Amino acid sequence: MPPIVLLDDADWRNNFYPFSVNRSVADLRIGIFTQQERWEKFSGNNVYIATIDYLSNLYESISETDAWYVAANVLPNTALLEALSNLHQGEAIQNETQLIAFYGQYERALKLFNHQMDAMCASHHFQHPLSILHAATDMFLMNVSIIHADIALIRSTTQPAVIDTSNRIENADAVFIAQGAIAKQVIINACDGPVYIGENALVMEGALLRGPIAVGANAVVKMGTAIYGGTSIGKHSVVGGEIKNSIIMDETNKAHHGYLGDSVIGNWCNIGAGASNSNIKNSGASVAVWNDVTKTYGRLLHKCGVLMGDYTRVAINSAINTASVMGICCNVFGTGLLPRHLPHFSWGVEKKYAFEQAIQDITHWMAFKKSGLSKHEMNVLKHIFDQSGE
Repeated sequence: MPPIVLLDDADWRNNFYPFSVNRSVADLRIGIFTQQERWEKFSGNNVYIATIDYLSNLYESISETDAWYVAANVLPNTALLEALSNLHQGEAIQNETQLIAFYGQYERALKLFNHQMDAMCASHHFQHPLSILHAATDMFLMNVSIIHADIALIRSTTQPAVIDTSNRIENADAVFIAQGAIAKQVIINACDGPVYIGENALVMEGALLRGPIAVGANAVVKMGTAIYGGTSIGKHSVVGGEIKNSIIMDETNKAHHGYLGDSVIGNWCNIGAGASNSNIKNSGASVAVWNDVTKTYGRLLHKCGVLMGDYTRVAINSAINTASVMGICCNVFGTGLLPRHLPHFSWGVEKKYAFEQAIQDITHWMAFKKSGLSKHEMNVLKHIFDQSGE
């Protein structure tokens, strides 16, 4: 069987700003898994990533000349896996919105994913339902359905641990607590959707969980935390306060009181005590979300909180405006409502971080969790800093 390669070197990848600027779309955590992890679980095989040049050293390359190249924003399902297996070399799959997959060599796949179809490529129209993420905001808009699918995928191969009798549970059949997780004296309501608590996670006493929710491996949910449906907590992240319909990726801290809603927070972020975001305008009108491709406010949503890039930190008691977008490696502080768009390496709300100071501060934060930047990650951050201007 050919290897599966998730490819995001296509025009839609920029719609995942700010998360795609320093990692592949296949490396973003949604629901329980990253796209790479999800495809590996679903297919039972190793899955590789092909992305833009300056990110390529972050990911393992493959030696095979031919592979199934699949759009990294497409979620797997049985019908798609079967369609891949029926492809002949040089054939593609597409639907009404985009190219879905191609079987062949990388150079040709890259041209096809960038709308350079050739007459020699036979294209099959995929007529079955597909879940496709088209933009960063789709991550929280689609998270409920993705959590459902991911928990079903886990249940198909893994047995849960026994639920501690000290917990108060509604609809226990929809609660999955993994081996090694600790959850005692917790209120869990899974009537509106399943609740997943990953390996070695700690959910402290008095926490309130209302599904569908996914708490990742080694994450910590602090005492009294209120988590509502549509929320995913990534690996090794620490959360507190009130969270609703949001994704918090890996190694991130939102450890104290404050509201987070209809938002996506990247890896290695920190949200200070008392910081809260608005997720709806006082007028009740739709709000436009920053589009970094056009440098304008574009997509209109009824509710949107904050999209926060990796390594960004927000000061205590910060007031985060509706539909805010913060780039990577920002140190955010300021009085009143914060600006709705902050570029990469922002210092406060008006200045730019010195690169050396930004890296030093990131290094300090990563040291708290006994980690650090790799050489390739450092090179990526330097590239983004140099491209971001003064």
